[in-house]
Amino acid sequence: MTLRDFFKKVPETELDRRQSLRDTDQILAWLEELHRLGTVVELECSDSDLTPVQAKVRTVVEEAGICSFAFKWKPVKELIPGQRVRLVFAMDRQRFQADLVYQGRGNYLEYRFGLPTAIYRAERRDSVRVKMRPRDELTATVLQGFFEGLGLTGTLLDLSRGGCSLALRQAIQIKDQKRLAINANLLLPGTPLVLVRLPNLPHLAQVECGGFLCSIRPGCEGVIVGLRFEGMGVPETMILNHFLHERDPGIPFAFPRKRRFSGLEENEGEILLASGPSVEPAPPAEAGGKEEDLPPIASEVDSGPKEGLSESEVLKRVQKRGKKILLVMADELERITFLALLQNDGYQCMFEAQSLVQALEHHRRVPLDLVVVDQAVGHVGALKVLEVLRENGLPKEVPKVVIQKSIDHQLTLANKGGKLHLLIVRPLDFFGTLKHPLETLLGL
Repeated sequence: MTLRDFFKKVPETELDRRQSLRDTDQILAWLEELHRLGTVVELECSDSDLTPVQAKVRTVVEEAGICSFAFKWKPVKELIPGQRVRLVFAMDRQRFQADLVYQGRGNYLEYRFGLPTAIYRAERRDSVRVKMRPRDELTATVLQGFFEGLGLTGTLLDLSRGGCSLALRQAIQIKDQKRLAINANLLLPGTPLVLVRLPNLPHLAQVECGGFLCSIRPGCEGVIVGLRFEGMGVPETMILNHFLHERDPGIPFAFPRKRRFSGLEENEGEILLASGPSVEPAPPAEAGGKEEDLPPIASEVDSGPKEGLSESEVLKRVQKRGKKILLVMADELERITFLALLQNDGYQCMFEAQSLVQALEHHRRVPLDLVVVDQAVGHVGALKVLEVLRENGLPKEVPKVVIQKSIDHQLTLANKGGKLHLLIVRPLDFFGTLKHPLETLLGL
């Protein structure tokens, strides 16, 4: 998932499909497991009941499509055939729920229901959170918008599949890159965020998604920001699951796979856990599917003139997608805001470096079309970075751009002497002074 998607929220139906178990054979196996173990379950018969009815599974009849429960007491209101009842139960350290449709009475305190068609997660909180260790030094970066609003970055305190919290360390105004004093009134809870980035999970790719700000409050570690993730794709979810499982192997992620016990002897009924999740796989994308379901292919996205665009402008958009740009900037928040501007303008093939070492790694792997360097990258100046890149084979004709934060006469002389192709002065005016010069340097 990339910034170009504006991190659209995943449709609810898609979320339900990913987070539910719909395999009929497995649903029967789960009910048989509850019956065999005599697990006490809860049935919420109406919203007005303060205490759900406790019960046990009495029978599971696959042929008739029904299951019955032995209630411990009568519900406050008598059930009506066709009424929906929520079943809640625990299994393998997880909490699940399913919707049942009442059919009728059986023996004393026996109530019959149709078999559920799906089983859902029902954790009381979004998901288990893992606290970060102080020595981890993991960070998170947040953007309220691409051109307006605030950018925040801080130390990651805890992380779950659904969100995270961070101790705020830096805040800037995106439009003019002005740094702001850190306080608990920077943003209001509920503020939508176009980007939440976890850039440095150890030995894993960075995670990017959209989100919402849930809370911002003073704490013992400074101003604490609570975030909820939105629109997270499958690759990002897998990365989070891998990281969380390494930190706490006891955290379950998949729907446990169960074995059918019908017709088996009691001593044959051990629980078998599958190596992977038993959630239904996503159906293959069909032609004409939504953009978020398909990879960004230039021939599909920019295959012809669009409304309001000339043929030359369409061609320029196609060319931008293939230009390989290296952005060397140590500050995470400033780097991601600049990256967002470029991606929103149509550039897709970009590489980030926080240090000279990372810049050299990218240069050795990829033939670059443009290099953008901050005035200082850590303790190394921009001119030194470019000199080392040239010594390691960076072609002389590759355009070199430097972002200047404060007056530096060496940069001015280098720009006049032709060592630099463009010197940008902060605050950045992307559409005024940057967009067209970059296009010219790239031959667009």
